[in-house]
Amino acid sequence: MAKENKEKKLKEKKVKKEKIKQEKYRTEEQTEIIRFIWILVIVIVLIVGVYFATRIFVTKDLLNNEETDNEVVEGSINYNVTLIGAMLNKPEEEYYVIIYDTENLRSVYYSSLVNNYIRNEEHLKVYHANLSNELNAKFYDPENITTQIDSIADLKVGDITLIRVRNGALQEILTDEESITTALAYINEEDTEN
Repeated sequence: MAKENKEKKLKEKKVKKEKIKQEKYRTEEQTEIIRFIWILVIVIVLIVGVYFATRIFVTKDLLNNEETDNEVVEGSINYNVTLIGAMLNKPEEEYYVIIYDTENLRSVYYSSLVNNYIRNEEHLKVYHANLSNELNAKFYDPENITTQIDSIADLKVGDITLIRVRNGALQEILTDEESITTALAYINEEDTEN
């Protein structure tokens, strides 16, 4: 009996081994699905790899532990700035337009002239036109400055120009610093009382 039990156990082991050794047959559809899944996994791994490579080498923000402030800056409109082509379209009846390049070394001086003039109790509105603005650049021609023109298109200005506008028409064009300084003079009320 012991021999029979041993033989039975050996037969059972052989049957189990044969079951394990049997090849698993797959249909063509099954192999296509498995191949598709492998391709899909490879593509996903490549996309994730490219993403991290971009973050590491291009934007360099993956390994950068510094927090960046994404501040939102509120936009503002400066109503004192104008374009030369639109300077006759202002709501005031009479005003000045001072034209100069804000990147010029003398721009601080011109700005202080205007600021001092505005301190007068009675003053005209002063608009600024910046020659470094691309839309104003076509009017800059220091060799051929015009003081008498029929339309804005004919206007040519130098490094500094002050234009007085009345009722949408050019009243006066000043191109030298001395006359501009005189026109934008600060009148101290205390000095005139004595």
